[in-house]
Amino acid sequence: MPQAMGWNDFVDTETREEYQRLNLLERIFDPFTVRNLDRLGVRPGSRCLEVGAGAGSVARHMAELAGPEYVTATDLSLAFLTPLTELGIQVRQHDVTADDPPGEFDLIHARFVLDHLREREAVLARMASWLRPGGWLCVEAASTLPELSSRPATRRSMETLSRVMSDRVGTHTTWARQLPLPLERVGLLDCDTEGQMLPARGGSPLASWLKSTTKLVESHALETGLITRHELDEAYVLYESPDFLDYSWLTIAAWGRRPTAG
Repeated sequence: MPQAMGWNDFVDTETREEYQRLNLLERIFDPFTVRNLDRLGVRPGSRCLEVGAGAGSVARHMAELAGPEYVTATDLSLAFLTPLTELGIQVRQHDVTADDPPGEFDLIHARFVLDHLREREAVLARMASWLRPGGWLCVEAASTLPELSSRPATRRSMETLSRVMSDRVGTHTTWARQLPLPLERVGLLDCDTEGQMLPARGGSPLASWLKSTTKLVESHALETGLITRHELDEAYVLYESPDFLDYSWLTIAAWGRRPTAG
């Protein structure tokens, strides 16, 4: 098995294509994220951290709730985060697995970050330790469900996506289904969870995002014979066809609170 690499080594995080893929991700998943953050009661002056800020939409929402000067956005690549600094948000290049804590926070959020880290539960414990007493940690993770795909080509496409991401990056495509148990194991209280499964209809933002995400692994998958060109092309056509509908991507959010002192 090839040695796993980090996400930023596997994906060119500074291309226009990646920016467009992240914009699709925000369009699809931000409404769910906003609901999850709003329920945690962020107030003006709450210190907030967005881990793996991507193209910055979640950090902007935090700034609307808490004030931009109270928000920190971190990522390994800052290519798309310059506009946040213009709003007054602190932007930092930061490796959540190894770098010193970026501060202490009332709310920490990470979306589709822990999925891609082999040491995900150790990182979860690190982030929990950055909370102020009474502060909330909210994580969102994904689980692929190729067995629920409605067509053989999209099932094979998603199986291939999951296999390559697991082997090459260390992605765990079913870890999300354990939530919120990992939050409880690091000592957080009042843990709860909610899942969302959206329809991927051909031509929809979700179907387009699944296609663009599959393209991240296309070269490796074809070179190693994990899938054929014909199977991939058939899946891509289905992702664009209004006659196609699939339910094969589950997003799970979980949150927990650090105990207060005393």
